[in-house]
Amino acid sequence: MKTKSAPNGIMLYAKSSGPTSFSSLWSIKHALGTEKVGHTGTLDSFADGLLVVLTGNLTHLVPHVTGFTKTYEAIACFGKETDTLDPTGQVIKTSGSVTKEQLENILPQFTGAILQSPPAFSALHIDGKRASDLVRQGIEVNLERRQVFIYALELLDFADFKNTDGCTYAKLKITCSKGTYIRSLARDIALALNSCAHLCALRRTQVGPFKLEDAACYSSLEDFTIEKGIETQKKFQEELKGKSLLAKAEEKIFNKAKSKSPRQKDTEEKVADIKSHFLFFTKELAAVCGFESCYLKSSFEKGYNNGRPLSLKMIEPVKELEVSKDFYVADETALFYKDDSFAGIIKKHDNKIRYGFVVPHLKKELKVFYWDEVCNGAFPVQWKQKGSAITVGSFEAIHKGHQELAEYVIEQKDFAAGAVTFKDSISCKNGRNIFTLKQRLAFFEKLGLDFVIAIDFNEDFAKLSGSEFFNILSTRCNLKFLAEGSDFKCGYKGSCNMAEIAELATQYDFTLKKAKYIEYEGQKVSSSRIKEEIVHGNFTTIKEMLGRPFELALAKLRWHKKSDTAEYSLFESEYDGNQILPAKGTYGVIARFSDGSTLHTELTIEDNVLLIKLPTQKYADSLIAAEF
Repeated sequence: MKTKSAPNGIMLYAKSSGPTSFSSLWSIKHALGTEKVGHTGTLDSFADGLLVVLTGNLTHLVPHVTGFTKTYEAIACFGKETDTLDPTGQVIKTSGSVTKEQLENILPQFTGAILQSPPAFSALHIDGKRASDLVRQGIEVNLERRQVFIYALELLDFADFKNTDGCTYAKLKITCSKGTYIRSLARDIALALNSCAHLCALRRTQVGPFKLEDAACYSSLEDFTIEKGIETQKKFQEELKGKSLLAKAEEKIFNKAKSKSPRQKDTEEKVADIKSHFLFFTKELAAVCGFESCYLKSSFEKGYNNGRPLSLKMIEPVKELEVSKDFYVADETALFYKDDSFAGIIKKHDNKIRYGFVVPHLKKELKVFYWDEVCNGAFPVQWKQKGSAITVGSFEAIHKGHQELAEYVIEQKDFAAGAVTFKDSISCKNGRNIFTLKQRLAFFEKLGLDFVIAIDFNEDFAKLSGSEFFNILSTRCNLKFLAEGSDFKCGYKGSCNMAEIAELATQYDFTLKKAKYIEYEGQKVSSSRIKEEIVHGNFTTIKEMLGRPFELALAKLRWHKKSDTAEYSLFESEYDGNQILPAKGTYGVIARFSDGSTLHTELTIEDNVLLIKLPTQKYADSLIAAEF
C-alpha cells in the first residue's frame, strides 16, 4: 500500500551481487510504500555494497550526494581481461600476471588526478544511446578520457594462483571522486605493468559520510575476500559458458517479460530491516551532509508555504551543530520548521535568500509498528540510537490517567515517545472494545506521541515473562524511560509487578516513573469502570473520566431507509463493529460526516440494531461516527 505522501529521507541499502541497482530499488519502494525515490550512483549487477537512496522531496539533493567521494574494495584478477572488464564478460586477452612487489611499487602512480578512459561496456551515452548497447550491436565505441581523482589506493591482500589458472589476485581499497570506474583503474594498472586485468568482484563501502555497515541488509552480505571474489567470478562465467547468441537473445526476451510479472515478496525480516534503516532528514543529518541549518520562524510559515518573497528576518540559525567540512555546502541551507520537521532548502547569496525547494508543513505523523515487526528489527535506527520513552498498557479508553502517562513520556524530549498497546481488548465481554484501534491511534497522535507498538495478543505473546518483554523493548527500542501506574502488571498471567519492574529498570538501564492513579468522585478512573458507565448510558460521567465525549465509530456500516417524516428520514443498520454499545434507548448525539460537518440528532439502540435520524440518504452514506 502506497503512502499518501512520500517520506522525506535517506535510505542506506546494502545491494547484493546479481540484481541491478534499479531492481534493488523495488524492495525499498515496497517497504516504504512510495514510488518517489532517487539513487545517487548505481552499482553494476556483479557488484555489491552501499546504495544511497533519497526519497520524497529529498530527491532534489541527488546531485549533491552523487558528488560525494566514494570508497570501494575490489578483487582484481591479473593475467586475464574480459570485454566488460568484469566477471560478466568473455575473456578477450591473456598475459603474464603481476607480483605483489610490482603492485606495491606501481600503485602510488595512480593516486591524485589521473586521466581515465571509461569502459566500453558502460551506461555512458553516445548520441543518446548507451555505450554498452552499441557494443552489443557490434558498433565500435570510443569514449573520451576524463580526469578523475584517486584520493587513496591501498593493497589489502594478494594471492598467487599462477600454478592453477596462471593469474594473481589483489584485493584493493580505493577512495575516489565521482565518475571513477574501478574496472578501468584495474585495466590501467595492469597495462602499466605490461599485463592485463579485470575485476572479479567489487564492493562499495562508503559514500561520503555514509558507511556500508550502517545500511539495511548489510548482514546478508558475505565476507569480501579474494577467495569469495574468485567464487563470484566463477558463478558469472558458468552462466556465460556455452550460451549461443540465439540463447542470449532468447534469454533477453524472457527477462524482459519476467520483469513485467509480479515481483517475489520480500521476507518480513527484510522489510523490517529496510524500514528500520530509513533516516528522516534531521538537522543532525543535514550537518553530516554539509548543510548549515536554520529555523523558519512560525509567523512566516504561511507565507513561506505560499511562495512569498524570502528575507533574512524570516529565519534564525540553528546553533551548536558541527557541520561537515568535507562536504560543506556554502550557498545552500537546510531549513526546518519549529517542530524540527524538514522545510526545504534555501539558497543564500549577498545577504539575500531565495527558494531552493519547499517541503510543505504536514502534521506530525504517528508511526505504527506491530509487535512482530519490532521483534524483527523494524524500529528506526535513528530512534534506537537516542533511546525511547514508553508507556505500556491496554489503553482501551485512553482516559485521563492514560493521558497523564503519555504526557510523562512526551516530556522526555531527548527520546522518541511511544506507547505499547494491544490491537484489541483482551478483557471486554463479547470481545468488544471501548474504542477501536483506529480511534486510539488517532488520539495517541493528537496527544503528540511519535509511535505506537500494537500487539496482536496470541499464545506466544501470552507466554512471555516480564523480563523477556522488557528485554525486547530494551534491545529492539533502546528503552530509556518507562511511565506506568503504581499497580501495573505484565508478563505471563500478570506475574511481573512494579517491584520486579523496578529491578528490571536497573538491569536494563531505564528510568521508571510510577504515577498515581487519577480519581473521579472518590474512585479510581479505569477502563473497566468506563465500560460499566457506557453500558448504563452515563455519558456525563464518561466525559469527565475520558476528558472527551464517548464516540461510536460508524464508518463501515450500511444504512437503509426505514421510514420518512416531514422533518427527517429514519435510517437503520445492523451493528457489526467491535465497540461496546450503550443499553437500549434513544440518545442525543452529534453525528459526524466524512466531509467534516456535524449534525445534532438522535440515535436509537435496540440490541444490535441502530436507528438514526438524518435528512437524506447522502447523509447516511457519509456518516463516520456518533458522539454521545
